Amino acid sequence: MKKKTPKKTPRKIPPQKKQRLSAVLAPDEPKPVRVENPQGRGLGLIICDHAGNRVPRALKDMGLEKATLKKHIAWDIGAEDISRHMSKALDMPAVLAVYSRLVADMNRAPDYHECMAEVSDRIKIPANAALSKEAKELRLKEVHRPYQNRIGKLVEGFVKKGRTPVLVAVHSFTPEMDGVRRPWHISLLWNKEEKIAKQVVRALRRNHPDLLVGENEPYSLLDERFAGSTICRHAEERNLPYVFVEFRQDLVDTREKAVRWADIFLQALQPVLEGQEIFRDRKIKPFKK
Repeated sequence: MKKKTPKKTPRKIPPQKKQRLSAVLAPDEPKPVRVENPQGRGLGLIICDHAGNRVPRALKDMGLEKATLKKHIAWDIGAEDISRHMSKALDMPAVLAVYSRLVADMNRAPDYHECMAEVSDRIKIPANAALSKEAKELRLKEVHRPYQNRIGKLVEGFVKKGRTPVLVAVHSFTPEMDGVRRPWHISLLWNKEEKIAKQVVRALRRNHPDLLVGENEPYSLLDERFAGSTICRHAEERNLPYVFVEFRQDLVDTREKAVRWADIFLQALQPVLEGQEIFRDRKIKPFKK
């Protein structure tokens, strides 16, 4: 009679500890948001979601050539210069995003795939390929949320004083994207605040009949991709007035050109702000973090 071979007890493998991800921002690197003219006494805020093209050292230039980080996929060329000029002209604080939109796009909802795009204008972004949930959360915690929360606090400062702030969002667009030409010189975008946008559009056309002024071009804020974006969160969801402007990048790619176009826009915008009509009968809703 054969002896029964005792069953081997499977060796228990201790559960592996989750690898702790290191911080995105080093202690000596700039904070993700900078506010110019923080004591401005104007009628609201200038917001520039894509002001900077800086990349934290930990992300190693996003796996791209440094020259690529100077292109439109990394930031809105000219938008910072425009925002800073308008901040002085209107005496408004200007909230500027320091890091590249490729690190975390401030103008997208945190859970939207374009917040950390894997491809932009047919260019692959290696540092964004197959990001883990933990890696995404780290970028949101260190880069995206601090920017959004700073805007929320500044808006709340107006509300506590019984004031209704206007948010002026400054962006710029490349003359060609995905092989499609974009002819507009300047464009106004909107969802809920069509009346304000069209007032500015009419003023631009009246002041400069030669300009090609876009309306919800080359994007539309009616598009679902902008649900949960900066203007959606801080203006539309709170019932605040806003103006969203886009400048064509080849027209604003130097400081001198950016200032010239900022003044063209300001000439159309200031009468709308001074009219005060856009601030009336607004029941402001609380900010959702």
